[in-house]
Amino acid sequence: MNIASVLLLALGGILAFNAALALIYREDIVGSAEREMVAYVSSEQLTTVIAVATGILLTLSALLILAGLHVRRGRQWARVLAFVAAGLVIVFAGTGALAGGGFLAVLLLGAAVGAVAFLMQGAVAPYFERSGGYPGPP
Repeated sequence: MNIASVLLLALGGILAFNAALALIYREDIVGSAEREMVAYVSSEQLTTVIAVATGILLTLSALLILAGLHVRRGRQWARVLAFVAAGLVIVFAGTGALAGGGFLAVLLLGAAVGAVAFLMQGAVAPYFERSGGYPGPP
């Protein structure tokens, strides 16, 4: 359970760091994208896209961190939240990896798949009993 929790916390931290970088370097990102897509979208549209993407990253990172903290305590709702949040990371990072997003996309994809795999194992089911935590030795 600790491995899944650490993976979820790491995913959340990496996404929060990326969101912070996107906020800090927003002007540079918009300027670079403008040069590439000047015929397709305006500067205002690019700024809006960056703002929405940053909001999604911050929300997803908060959900992953929340799930990572409470999965360790055996909360079933946190397990479900981890499935949903990590599933979204799998979709986004998988798309990025297929589009040539580089090492970070593959790293995020692997960590998200690993967290989901650890949480889906049958051996962890007793840990998420209705009592809210591991019931102890049999």
